[in-house]
Amino acid sequence: MTVERKTIRCFFAEKLRWKTRAGDNVRPQRFDPIVPERELDGVDVFASLMVYGLSEQITRHADTPRTYSRELELAVEVFVQAGPELDAEAVEDLVDELCDQVECVVEPEIPQLAAVEVPGTSSQLSVNPSRSGLQRVEVGFDAKGVQLAGAARLVFVIAYSTDVDEREQARATDLETARVTYRFPPVNEELPPAAEDEIDLAGG
Repeated sequence: MTVERKTIRCFFAEKLRWKTRAGDNVRPQRFDPIVPERELDGVDVFASLMVYGLSEQITRHADTPRTYSRELELAVEVFVQAGPELDAEAVEDLVDELCDQVECVVEPEIPQLAAVEVPGTSSQLSVNPSRSGLQRVEVGFDAKGVQLAGAARLVFVIAYSTDVDEREQARATDLETARVTYRFPPVNEELPPAAEDEIDLAGG
């Protein structure tokens, strides 16, 4: 669900902050990197991480209460842009280094999701660590422009389950009581007030 996905994104974005060479350039969503002038190891280079959801597979179970098994594809995108002092090999090395750092941070933190409370509810994330983990790494590189740019996307699967949302429960129809509204035909072109009634379906 939307709240759970946001909770997962923000959790890993915070865990990655200051844990890689991207420093605090970590965002829990896609965004266009703004490349500032900064120094890293003596060369002009910008590194950032973006954490966002790619897709989510959902299986519905006929339980009471209703339960859904979910597999979220969580992407951590690495972006590196360098000035003329850094060659293509150095950019690619930095991308690989960031990928290793991301994997080392994210993998051990997956079981810790079970202790994270979902905002707006009284429940915690129900995560299945044995079915979660790194699924694939996609690597890209662009040396055609004035500046070298390297990128990679690590895709993790986060397997978790949800019951019927507590907010949905609160909106659920009371099946023991039916509320009926009667609307009468107009009299002298004026509508009379509607009448309302409640019918006890439980027979109590």
